[in-house]
Amino acid sequence: MEKKQAIKLSRQLKRTFCEKTLNALGKHVGFCRRERELTPYRLCLGLVEAMGVSEVASIADIQRSYNALRASNVQYKPLHNQLAKPQFPTFMRYVCTHLLQQLTVKALHFSPGSAFARFKRIELQDGTSFALKPSLSEYYPGRFTRYSPAAVELHVSLDLLTEQPREITLTPDVHSEAQYLPAPESLTNCLVMGDRGYFKKEYLRDVAHHGGSFIIKGKANMAPTIITAVTDDGVRRKRWENKSLKAVRAKLLKSKPMDMDVQWPDKAGVISCRMIVSWNPQTKTYQYLLTNLPRDEFSVQQVMDAYRLRWQIELLFKEWKSYANLHVFGTNNPAIAEGLIWASLCSAIMKRYCAIMAQALSASPLSTRKAAMCLRHVLPAIFCALLNHSRTLTQRVQQALNYLESNAKRAHPKRDALTGRAKLGLVPVLCAA
Repeated sequence: MEKKQAIKLSRQLKRTFCEKTLNALGKHVGFCRRERELTPYRLCLGLVEAMGVSEVASIADIQRSYNALRASNVQYKPLHNQLAKPQFPTFMRYVCTHLLQQLTVKALHFSPGSAFARFKRIELQDGTSFALKPSLSEYYPGRFTRYSPAAVELHVSLDLLTEQPREITLTPDVHSEAQYLPAPESLTNCLVMGDRGYFKKEYLRDVAHHGGSFIIKGKANMAPTIITAVTDDGVRRKRWENKSLKAVRAKLLKSKPMDMDVQWPDKAGVISCRMIVSWNPQTKTYQYLLTNLPRDEFSVQQVMDAYRLRWQIELLFKEWKSYANLHVFGTNNPAIAEGLIWASLCSAIMKRYCAIMAQALSASPLSTRKAAMCLRHVLPAIFCALLNHSRTLTQRVQQALNYLESNAKRAHPKRDALTGRAKLGLVPVLCAA
């Protein structure tokens, strides 16, 4: 990796983790009045580094990590007092928003020949939940009161082309997920994808009305009227037309996908869209994909392959929970619990940015999962240089980029082109390409 590339990246990290900016942010939200040892800047860097490097189960783990990074002797009580402030989660949420604004770059793009190259953004919507200590059930009630009386859910809209979230909302686990879908008016010339928990007929209509596209998984108990039905080999099923899906469900084919036009009655007329029905032999159930992508431009297989890209958001959640300490923390204080969740997400955002930049600068496809695993070995040196304003930052960044280039390569790039994300022409943005 050339030094000039490391210089560019280190300057971006300095701008993002700017001491003046983060301290001002802490004062703005009322988290800090007087700057002592644990300034907002130092605490922020200490938390992000701790969440990305080792397993954090308690505040004592954060204390030990901070003292090693800072070469200081901060005691447990002062650190706990800072984390227990009501403004702490607000400060960390603002930091998370700041990192998303500063550390989001184009990571993937569709090749010009792909039908999906027309979309300026592809949003994957989903949520992930996890339990907290039962004592927090008053603040964060869970859906499964017997096993997890306290739990939170993160509602996430992931931009597939940047591989970073566009929006993250933290709520108690009892909140309905469908209300956190991207606003239809924000999806002009964009494609949104979600599982059956996000199926709302009115939402599909509104997205199409604002010039957006969608692929949403439908529910098994849907009962739209079938207008036309064609198998993927072109055979028309006239006997199914003008009948309810419920009436023909027992006759649906398992051997080949079916492409239908369906509609529901609505106060304003009808809600119409395209529905692709396919049989899943593993789950022994039918999959219903609702979309408004035109049939003459997007084949049945292309729509089904596109929906499989939604798996990328599941991989994101896996990274958060496995390599960024997104889990239950040993605290009964709701402010500490929420603040540490945002700190965990800040660390995950930082890791993804490093992986994406290493991929672009090395002109070699990298695995974000492998990078998340590898970065624990090089992040301490980078954050130590940032925290102490050391001139060695560029050197540490260059070492990290070289390390990722050697140790985080994708295992099967050729397989990706056949059955993975590259099947539809989705390829990395490489600076040297």
